[in-house]
Amino acid sequence: MAILSAPASDPVRSWTFEASGRVFGFSPNMTVWSSPALGAIEGRAVIAVGSYDKNVYLLDAADGSLRWKFTTGGGVFAAPAIEAVGDRSALFVASSDRLLYALDGATGQRLWIHSVQDYQPTIGGARLAAPCVLDVAGQQVVVLAHWVWDRSLAHNLQEAGVSALDAEGGRRRWRTLLGDNELTAPLCAEVAGQPRLFVGSANGNLYALDAATGKLLWQHTELDAIRSPPALAAVGERWHLVLASKYGLVRALDAVSGAEIWRYKTGERITGSPAIATVRGRDLVVIGAYDRTLYALDLGSGQPVWRYWARGGIYASPALLIDGDGGSAIAASWDHHLHGVSIVDGEPQWLAYTGQPLWESLAYGESAWSSPAAAQINGQWMVFAGSYSGTLYGLPLKQIAGKRLFGGRTNAGFWISLPLSAAAVLGLALLLTRIARRRRGSPVSAA
Repeated sequence: MAILSAPASDPVRSWTFEASGRVFGFSPNMTVWSSPALGAIEGRAVIAVGSYDKNVYLLDAADGSLRWKFTTGGGVFAAPAIEAVGDRSALFVASSDRLLYALDGATGQRLWIHSVQDYQPTIGGARLAAPCVLDVAGQQVVVLAHWVWDRSLAHNLQEAGVSALDAEGGRRRWRTLLGDNELTAPLCAEVAGQPRLFVGSANGNLYALDAATGKLLWQHTELDAIRSPPALAAVGERWHLVLASKYGLVRALDAVSGAEIWRYKTGERITGSPAIATVRGRDLVVIGAYDRTLYALDLGSGQPVWRYWARGGIYASPALLIDGDGGSAIAASWDHHLHGVSIVDGEPQWLAYTGQPLWESLAYGESAWSSPAAAQINGQWMVFAGSYSGTLYGLPLKQIAGKRLFGGRTNAGFWISLPLSAAAVLGLALLLTRIARRRRGSPVSAA
């Protein structure tokens, strides 16, 4: 959720954006779009999004017009970061070509690059997570998590780690290795007056690091992979770190010590991050699971407040839109729709169709797919979502609120059409039977 500005002369409208149009083959951990990043550059509201076509795009958030694009050497599966660095806006983009790019936000020109692994001709591949920017001792620092592999006999390599770089010039401040499994995007935050990083791993470990030195402070282990970063919020004087795993368990930890505060078990795997917001004086954790349910839990106790059932597994992190005493939780589901749900009680508000996947077969749960985002532009709320259909959507909330924008076939349509089809087939069968009986009963003409 963000509040952004844009020139009043540019009206907010519904828009779609297509990338290169080329369809690549699917592989696990790959997505069509990264989650969108929202910001303001040169007084305009913008949205930055990476694509599996190796490009990062900067679009006008109000109308979807392309401002510039930058081509990397690999798919951009992680959300970019938009930050003011010195006297300019900068875009930090992590690509699967093992490079972090710092780009000028206004022009898209490259400012500097950093490689997480020296080039080798046999290098197998890499997954770089979304970077984050935080202040460490008065200096802006970009933090990046990486996973690099090389399966050749000569250079067998499986390496995961976190690096901290100066945002201004890209100089590396420290580097900490964390095993050999894919890492989530780091959560950068100040906890109890100290800069901290929290990083999840596919081996089920959650790492808490000192952002100034990269030193490991504590480690927590889950029963299954952690596919998305945790969320952080204070309850009184205690910081709650909320994480979820593919085991389907939502857990709150003390962010300082790592001690467990509460846990809640859902009915299926979780691949998205939790989202936290204060609603009518109550702190809620909202998270979706593959059991087709969007959950709202009390941040202090972990007790369920409401549930919403979709028609497919909820695979991504929800976006929370808080407007006065109300608002929406926006979730993307495998029923190929965006679901708008009341943040207060979980009642459905709207439904928007986002299209069928580009591929006939997908490895569900292997990829952390694009999450929706919401922002207020020119006083109007907009919802942004990168669909696995290849289309990026910008939807004004006033156009979709209270509507059910269906596409494709629905379960309701199936159950309505089934008896109608059966009746038509039965009627045809009776007609053909009657014709056959008449023919058998008619007299045979003499030769």
